[in-house]
Amino acid sequence: MENYFDLHGVPLLQKVCIASNYLESNQFLWYKGLCSRKPLVTWSIFTEEMIAHYEDTKRNTFFSQLINLKQKGSMVQQIEDFQKLNPEKKMVDYFIRTLKDNIQHYVCLCEPDSLEKAFRWARKIERKIMETRNPTTHDYNYGSVSSTFFS
Repeated sequence: MENYFDLHGVPLLQKVCIASNYLESNQFLWYKGLCSRKPLVTWSIFTEEMIAHYEDTKRNTFFSQLINLKQKGSMVQQIEDFQKLNPEKKMVDYFIRTLKDNIQHYVCLCEPDSLEKAFRWARKIERKIMETRNPTTHDYNYGSVSSTFFS
């Protein structure tokens, strides 16, 4: 595409507009998402973001595997292929990583094996932290939380 733009002297401001007309449907959805995140999508932003996005789909991460998973055989085979990704375990890990450090620590110690259990533990631990919170200093009392949950 760069060769086409250079050959025809396409101005920088028109490159994104022209290139976006040639995107496939799933690529166009990605582009719409990019436009919603950035007020102005320049050619350099467009190319950098596209390379970063599509390079990620080539990596062997959970989400790249999920993006690349397509049904090739029977539904039974598709379900087996999906289960091999172990989405429940990955989602538990991703959820725990999003928690505040003090809550994350205690949820990890509980070793939840499902999202539902992780959600329950996180809510329980947060509730306990809020109950043991000193109203004048607004600091967490970590000792009482750990003794309540892990003694």
